[in-house]
Amino acid sequence: MELRPDELLAEWKSGRFRCVYYLFGEESAAKAEAVLQLKRLFNPDDFNLSEFSGDPNTEQSAIITEALTLPVFAQRRLVIVRNPKIPADARSAFAAYLRSANLSTTLVLLSEDRRPDRNDSLAAAAAAAGAICVFAPLTEEDAIKRILAEAKRAGKTMTPEAAAALVDEAGTDWGILSGELEKALLYTGACEHVALEAVSASLGFRKESDPWAFERLISGRDLKPCLAHLREAFADSKPDEVVFRSLAQARGAYLKQLKAKRMLKAGLAQREIESRLRVFRDNDFFGRAQRVSEARLRRDLRRLLEVETDLKSKAWLDVKIELERLVVELCSPACK
Repeated sequence: MELRPDELLAEWKSGRFRCVYYLFGEESAAKAEAVLQLKRLFNPDDFNLSEFSGDPNTEQSAIITEALTLPVFAQRRLVIVRNPKIPADARSAFAAYLRSANLSTTLVLLSEDRRPDRNDSLAAAAAAAGAICVFAPLTEEDAIKRILAEAKRAGKTMTPEAAAALVDEAGTDWGILSGELEKALLYTGACEHVALEAVSASLGFRKESDPWAFERLISGRDLKPCLAHLREAFADSKPDEVVFRSLAQARGAYLKQLKAKRMLKAGLAQREIESRLRVFRDNDFFGRAQRVSEARLRRDLRRLLEVETDLKSKAWLDVKIELERLVVELCSPACK
């Protein structure tokens, strides 16, 4: 069986715990939070909790032994395998265990894969004996909603513009976003209102920079400033962080342009479009959108998705080189 993250939590809150849960997806922070929730709701004592974070190949015998051990003065035992890279030998051993799993043990496995592979025997065995769950990345809209909800839970009101700025700059990974949100909330102190200025200050932007700099540059397709911006960003941050944040901003820029063109055709006023698309401090947004065709925008969005997929699935690629090559392609005359 496959469960959504919300269904998983609801099941645990109801007091139901299956023999195995296999957690997939790129949202590592959400998976880690789910495991914490499980431990709180399961509430095992030291005799009935085992956690493994080493090499599953060398620890597979110990893991299976723990899973087969009956609980001590309790109804269930919890065994967590935290290493998200499970080699082939360990996968086979765990799959064999699950075909006759101990009904009084809940085994939790983590995976860094986006989704279970159809040929993965361990995933198939987990789905049959218990449940698998995919923690997909938040969409930009969902990330903004969650930021606003978390700010409200902290006793503060936050403007949609401020939440959008966080997402534009930090991406949609909740592990990163939650940290940036905490900084913004701390920065405002006793003030109950979190505005765009507070977010910009807490993110630590240079005075001459702002959250939408790369989005505007890539949508304007001016190659030299784009590459200069990236080189400066690479000097200050890890390449992976810069690359995937830049891809998200480029995708957001082209989606906004595409939507704006369609809204203009439908007769909407520019001010209404700016509000709907959360276009902030950008006087030339509509001018840049007018200079590119819908066909080209659709093509660009496909290329962004292709490159992002390649970078996530082909570890041998140099993320910095691939991003700069893509930027050159997007800023070429054929793209304008």
